Amino acid sequence: MLNLPKGIHVTGEGPAVVLFHSSLSSSKQWSYLVSLLKTHYRVINIDSLGYGSADEVDERDKSSYNFSVELARVYPALESIIGDEPFHLVGHSCGGAIALKLAADNPTKVLSLSLYEAVAFHLLPEGSEEKALSQTFASQLNIDDYYLAAERFTDFWNKKGFFKSLPEKMQHLMSKDMEKVNMEFIGLISEEYTLSDLKSITAPVLLMVGDYTQEISKSLSALIASPFSSVKQVTFPAGHMGPVSHAEIIHPVIANFIKECS
Repeated sequence: MLNLPKGIHVTGEGPAVVLFHSSLSSSKQWSYLVSLLKTHYRVINIDSLGYGSADEVDERDKSSYNFSVELARVYPALESIIGDEPFHLVGHSCGGAIALKLAADNPTKVLSLSLYEAVAFHLLPEGSEEKALSQTFASQLNIDDYYLAAERFTDFWNKKGFFKSLPEKMQHLMSKDMEKVNMEFIGLISEEYTLSDLKSITAPVLLMVGDYTQEISKSLSALIASPFSSVKQVTFPAGHMGPVSHAEIIHPVIANFIKECS
């Protein structure tokens, strides 16, 4: 039996598929996708640090957090589960940015890459309106009032008033997790790989966006598409949280793409 870090869940047998969820979520957001894949694939569904059943970010790493902190527990787990075998990658939002870093660092091991609105903000051109918007958004969340920060975060990605429409228990849980969200923004803007570095990823790529998402996500997705030689772009009648709110139409598209690339 594998001795894996808490929050790394393995289901099924076959070629590996590695899943990363969005901020303020958990591996549970991919439950439907896991059910679609587990018969023919070994699905490695990962809770990022601080979410689901994963450990919190170590106190020693909080002041210098970046995505290498996340991947430091993922790499040994992948080695234990699949050795040196290649894998499919799936990521949403911040999880998409983590998946993109994993792919950029290990381009020859990637069988396919499926991203729903990966928020790799560091790739936005310096001086651009989109870059300024991402920096403003980050500063609006980096406040002591975690409740207000959670409201700003969820309303930005959904619609005004969305946060207050949620059950109080959910509001409390989201507010509690805003310290991690702020760390994730530090990770997003501190990455160093470039668009040119992504050219080394030759595996097929699926890039997904929602019709009703923020324009910055649409612009960033188009930017991320530019280096790839084999990319499929799909738009869904959903917002930024489409993989959660519209799992029934988005997860089958991801599953079929993975099967086409196998």
